Amino acid sequence: MTDIIFETIRAAVTGFVVLSLFSIPEKHSIVRRTPGWKFIVSGFTLVFFGTLIDITDNFDSLNRFVVVGDTECQAFLEKIVGYLSGSVLIAVGFSKWLPQIADNARRSAEEIKQLKGILPICSHCKKIRDDEGYWSKVESYFREHSEVKFSHSICPECREKYYSRLKSRKNGNSDRQPRAIPEDCSE
Repeated sequence: MTDIIFETIRAAVTGFVVLSLFSIPEKHSIVRRTPGWKFIVSGFTLVFFGTLIDITDNFDSLNRFVVVGDTECQAFLEKIVGYLSGSVLIAVGFSKWLPQIADNARRSAEEIKQLKGILPICSHCKKIRDDEGYWSKVESYFREHSEVKFSHSICPECREKYYSRLKSRKNGNSDRQPRAIPEDCSE
């Protein structure tokens, strides 16, 4: 009796794995489009088939059927078709699938350059000191150490602070002189 319980639990767990593999949406996952995936799913399906057939050898009343019960045909289906073929397909699938997944992960990691740690930055001109002790503009530093691209603009506060007199000149107040742009904003 305990044999039936353990075989049923094993079949339920294997069935859950097969169901989980089939439930991964194809269009939303690179996993299913990777070579070897179909081998893995087929292998687990055959192992599930083997576990279901294995349960039948516990019932003597099924021996009269050729395919199920404690017969040679049942043993062949369980051991050769189910377990052996399924395990081989799983091994082949993982041998094709895992290198592709690892390669995709490596490429993704290369594409994402992430800055971490503390960056020494000048409190006046905002240049950043690199590991060799050289100072470079923020734009240059990030361009070199990440995939960031800059587009320059002027924030409303700086526009008001540094260019407000130009605006008043356009309005006809020519007696006012434009304020000089400080060195830290001229670059």
